[in-house]
Amino acid sequence: MNMFFRMAVAAVPGGLGAGLLAHLWQAQRRYQADCVPETIASCLNLGLFVLPFGPLAVTVAVWLTLWVAGVKWAGLSALLGAVIAAGGVLLEQGMHTRWTPPAVWLAMVLGAVGFAAGVLVVTAKLSPLVRVGLALVLLAPLAVFPALRKETRRVSDEKAFASLRIPLLVPQVPGYAIGWAAAFPEDDSLGMTLVREKYLISVFVIDLPDDFAPPRHCGPLVAELVLERPPDPPLETGCQQLGPDRWTRVESSGEVHLVRREGTLVLVSPLDAPAEDVAKAATTLTVLTPQRLAQLANS
Repeated sequence: MNMFFRMAVAAVPGGLGAGLLAHLWQAQRRYQADCVPETIASCLNLGLFVLPFGPLAVTVAVWLTLWVAGVKWAGLSALLGAVIAAGGVLLEQGMHTRWTPPAVWLAMVLGAVGFAAGVLVVTAKLSPLVRVGLALVLLAPLAVFPALRKETRRVSDEKAFASLRIPLLVPQVPGYAIGWAAAFPEDDSLGMTLVREKYLISVFVIDLPDDFAPPRHCGPLVAELVLERPPDPPLETGCQQLGPDRWTRVESSGEVHLVRREGTLVLVSPLDAPAEDVAKAATTLTVLTPQRLAQLANS
């Protein structure tokens, strides 16, 4: 049987199946974006549970097509083709900061090329060394994906941090590392969490409110920043002074430290960290560059 025929037999169902999966993924994403939940799980539908099994169904379809066509090692060819196609998809996804449905045409190309390559590696008359080397080259995207995704997120974060007008104030607490950091350009604010084992500290850096007048008016509560709406019922926003440009107040998460620095208000909240660590965070605020903060947030 001609090699190009065998590759075409795998490429056609592989490409069509991959294109169909991309279309279903796009449709599912639109549905989730437009759905307004009225009850728990009201936005779940059958597609959300079927979609994860789609790659397996496409692989089985390619295997059956190869088997009917009389191609030797049909199962191994389909399996290797699926892995190669998945590597191509991961390589494309590594260029996004989050999982994003690929274009249908691109998914079809990746699926067709991946399954055709699987047939080539398994059934072509190659020496064992060449066969193994070719397989490793085709599987390389699987190894490259984590580093590529991290670098994409780092570059995206750096641009977002650079877009802020406020100074990037970050606590320097021994033993803690940045677990998450995000810029909110629409509010010109910065949010992050510091992590050490089971302990978490949340930090928000915002523009100093116009009505900031301690001890009676000490700016928004942490809950307002997280939920983006005032608490109901309204809570007292007063505070007690600890020192120059530094106050505390008790919120639902515990004792929150407030620091006025360089035209900003920094709120340091103990999610479950010891009080001394929270106090240390409030007194070790350091201005970082966008590059450095993006590096720490993605390390």
